[in-house]
Amino acid sequence: MKRFIRMLAALTLAMLLPLCAVAEDAKPLLDPNDPHIFTMFADWTWLEYDTFEGGITQDWMREQTGITIDLTRTADAEQLNLMIASGDLPDLIACSAIGKVSKLSDSDLCWPFQELIDQYVPEWQIPEVEKKLNAYFSQDGQYYMLKNEFNTVEQLENAKNIAPSFELFHMRQDIYEALGSPPLKNKQDFFALLEMVKQQYPDMVPLTLSLRGYQGAIASLVGYDAYMPKDADGNLVYMFSSPGWRDMMLTLNEMYRAGYIQADNLAFTSDEQTFQNLYAGKAFMVTHYSGNDEQIFTAKLKAAVPEGRIEQVPLPEGWNLTIPVSGWASMFITKNCSDPGRAIKMLYWAKQYENSISLCNGVKGVDWDFDEAGNIIALERRLKAFEDGTATELYKQMAYLMSADNFIVINNGYYATATPQTRAIFDEAVKRARWSNAVDLAAPKSGTDAKFQYDDLTNLDSEYFGRLCTAASEEEFNQVFDELMETANKAGLQEVNAYMTQTYRDVCELLGTN
Repeated sequence: MKRFIRMLAALTLAMLLPLCAVAEDAKPLLDPNDPHIFTMFADWTWLEYDTFEGGITQDWMREQTGITIDLTRTADAEQLNLMIASGDLPDLIACSAIGKVSKLSDSDLCWPFQELIDQYVPEWQIPEVEKKLNAYFSQDGQYYMLKNEFNTVEQLENAKNIAPSFELFHMRQDIYEALGSPPLKNKQDFFALLEMVKQQYPDMVPLTLSLRGYQGAIASLVGYDAYMPKDADGNLVYMFSSPGWRDMMLTLNEMYRAGYIQADNLAFTSDEQTFQNLYAGKAFMVTHYSGNDEQIFTAKLKAAVPEGRIEQVPLPEGWNLTIPVSGWASMFITKNCSDPGRAIKMLYWAKQYENSISLCNGVKGVDWDFDEAGNIIALERRLKAFEDGTATELYKQMAYLMSADNFIVINNGYYATATPQTRAIFDEAVKRARWSNAVDLAAPKSGTDAKFQYDDLTNLDSEYFGRLCTAASEEEFNQVFDELMETANKAGLQEVNAYMTQTYRDVCELLGTN
């Protein structure tokens, strides 16, 4: 494998070229006067919309290409598996779950991308490093997907104005200031603030967990890297074997025992449940992903509390995070596709630099533009949408569902609409974060013994999460944790750890990166 390193290192340099270098001179391939509808299935129950209609990006794309995307959002986690089993697939599929990505990376179900590119858009040159990443989940060496949010580590280390997505805290800034704006640098400071809220605002919930966006926030209080869990020897392992994971879970338990977290919160299954108290003015702090949500949160809060204001909390001293950039969601063109040639042309069109920005942020010259330094800036219509809370409805971002963006492009757009306070948090995160193209590929592949064991461990996480959080004492917490570890070891924890440790090393060697 080592003989490929020099070659791959050279190929990686190709990724340093800006996305606009992808065939700016390409002839128009899509006729806006020749309409066509593609059906798309999105495999995320949490997606904030179930249609692109009524959104600025869909209208603009239809004007430019004649293409409309008829979106369907999944009803549950098993719907796509049933569709794959039956062969009843739409034109396009967007998903991120490793098992489903592996199943769809099959010539019986989906088109190999290179085959379509060679036939319909031969000018589209996808770098070899990216091809290898996308082919990682197939059995035949071909790549069947285009992944979004990918950039090389080198590109990210040299980028600016990035708004990375990670879990942190959002709080009622007006209440925080009323409490004297106490320091929030470490775990002790957070506990002291939550205790003040509990005592002085007894009708308010001090902290609400978003169960799909809590780990990084709580982990930052104990110095745990939730995206790169390591054992005491520094090996990448399943999270149970990381001392930091235990510290994070104990912190959650301490918060519960102190009355900062409510028991029913631990059973929440939707963002609506997470934010209902926040919007009603009954919650002080929530965990959720970074972004520009504080503007939308504030707009929705003002209906109940006109003077209310929500802001992201600056990074604590222990914030310690590796941000995966091997790509996140995957776009597939299925063998059922009504027009695979037009589909690949559409994705090629969407990947052009300014088109990818517009599919994230709206119409150039109306919603966004470049400043003199070439940075993306938000214009009046887009800024107003964030101020009045309509951004989600108006800007139904098509780019990341179509894998038309990359990590830098989409996060440049988020940065452009962020407040100065939030930009300072993003700048600090970029300065302190580590980037990895490889860590996301270390999880076991479908069909392996390690994958079955990995799934068993994931089920144990769900089974023991509530018990660990609600333990009546630290002694009971230790007993439950020891039981979890004993059960996990019987379920194959050590075998999964060995698989992940070795796979991570192999992928790093293959790609010539971390």
